[in-house]
Amino acid sequence: MPKQTRVHFWTRRRKSKDNQPADGVRRKKWHERTSVTLSVAAVLVFIGFGFIHIITGVISTLDLPFELPFDIIRKESFGYSETFVDAAKIRALPYLAAKIRYPIGCKALQRAGHMESGKVFETRMVNDLRQAMRKWQAQFNASLDKPPLGTGQRQPLDKLRGQTEVVATNPEDPNACNSRGIVDARAGRYEAAISNFTRAQQRDVTFADAWYNRALVYLAIGQLGRAVSDFTKVIEIEPNLAEGYIERGIIYMGMNQYDEAISDFTRVIEIDPTLSEVYFRRSLVCYAKGEYDKAWEDVERIQSLGLSVPPHFLRLLRIVSSD
Repeated sequence: MPKQTRVHFWTRRRKSKDNQPADGVRRKKWHERTSVTLSVAAVLVFIGFGFIHIITGVISTLDLPFELPFDIIRKESFGYSETFVDAAKIRALPYLAAKIRYPIGCKALQRAGHMESGKVFETRMVNDLRQAMRKWQAQFNASLDKPPLGTGQRQPLDKLRGQTEVVATNPEDPNACNSRGIVDARAGRYEAAISNFTRAQQRDVTFADAWYNRALVYLAIGQLGRAVSDFTKVIEIEPNLAEGYIERGIIYMGMNQYDEAISDFTRVIEIDPTLSEVYFRRSLVCYAKGEYDKAWEDVERIQSLGLSVPPHFLRLLRIVSSD
């Protein structure tokens, strides 16, 4: 019986010695065929990011049948600045720092309705910051278990300086005038107190207690500019009086004059490096100003002394200082 030849319904393409098809035409592998498509898609996606903001930390306002844990809005103009907007980080920032660090992000949040616009936003941020700073300072003072420095956490008139009973043959003696001023101030007779302290200064222009006491009365009735002026005079008379710098620094702090407050608190630390409360005040001012590295330096100094820092302040400081 003749030998039959088997016919194969498929054959492998013969390849040359260099692993190339016999016909000389090289077939592209799958990843080579798709690489161009993927590259084009990647370029299109990258270009697309130039037209949108992706806002994290919010619930989507997109018209979808379901909610997303982020939002997408169009940019006002093409660009890649602040494509990804972290709402939580911006909200944690003090107002001035938020406007400086994330100007486009702030506008994006406002346009999307995730943050108030204009004066409403500014007022809320400033008020929130002031309240938070007062709260953190009170918490830190409480942890020290001692009376706070300055009038930031107490009534200004609690710190009047001088004696209330002065034996003087001359009623116009500076000490006698200062004594009457203290009595008037504690009784709520502020105009009379200011008059007596002014009379004491006129009798002795270097009488630091009279300047200090009048500054406290001005502070009590809300005349901050005059209080700053009198505390400045106290400092001129007694350059190493830490209380003068502390009081003036607290006023500057409340007036959002952060550079001046930092300068005064730094001078206090130079006079007495053991005043941990002043380190904390300076850290708060640096935080409000957006100088987070300097705020951390004071926090680490406080912690090195074995003292605790309010945890909420630490958490926000970590958020805003992380990149």
